[in-house]
Amino acid sequence: MSLLPLALAQGIWLRMSGRRLPEPFGDRSGWTGDSAAEPLRLLVVGDSMALGVGCSAMERSLAPRLAYALAVRLRRRVEWQVIGRRNWTAAEVLRHLTLNGTPQHDIGLVLLGANDSLGLTARGRWRREFGRILEQLELGGGRLLLSSCIRALGQVPAQPWPLNTLLGERFRQIDLDALDVVRSRRPDVERTCLHLPIDASELRSHLERDGLHPSASGYAHWARWLSERVIEEWRALPQTLPGVEQAG
Repeated sequence: MSLLPLALAQGIWLRMSGRRLPEPFGDRSGWTGDSAAEPLRLLVVGDSMALGVGCSAMERSLAPRLAYALAVRLRRRVEWQVIGRRNWTAAEVLRHLTLNGTPQHDIGLVLLGANDSLGLTARGRWRREFGRILEQLELGGGRLLLSSCIRALGQVPAQPWPLNTLLGERFRQIDLDALDVVRSRRPDVERTCLHLPIDASELRSHLERDGLHPSASGYAHWARWLSERVIEEWRALPQTLPGVEQAG
């Protein structure tokens, strides 16, 4: 506990460092794929990783890259939208969706956890707010609901000690709590909810200088990795419901 003040001071420095990373230019919504095909709607909500902080252009961030992979494999028009801000926590995402409504979508992806870890959000509060975000996505029509993050393996090597050890443990707790909330949701044959974190080892050579945000190549790798499971789960949903008749 005597090291906690030092770690908190380092955490403030880390958040300031993250602010210096570029926020990509470009629209936060768009579409890709066959313009004449039935549209599939992808909604991404979250923090700086949802925005693509670490790459220069929005088209190189996770959401449009994932949309492109889905459009190619499913032979669909995929419409994507990002709702997020650099330092949003689960509480701020939930507040926005509650006050402004959740856009209609088919696939919802939540990218959260880093700011709640850095801000030492109480685990009980994180679980409640994370669960309510999933409920808001259901209200927006989401049939495949996903959460993802970069799963830190032990320490965060790019950060100084003791912050790296504290962050590693906080990321581990947040990740486990997200998995537990997803697993505890009621079964529903019409929709699926999954927690799909990517291990830090997958992106270690594709991180920006803060050691937390992916570079453009990191987002591309993350999107390819995530798309395989998304496509598998989407095709496994009932085929007789409206909007689920996929080609391929």
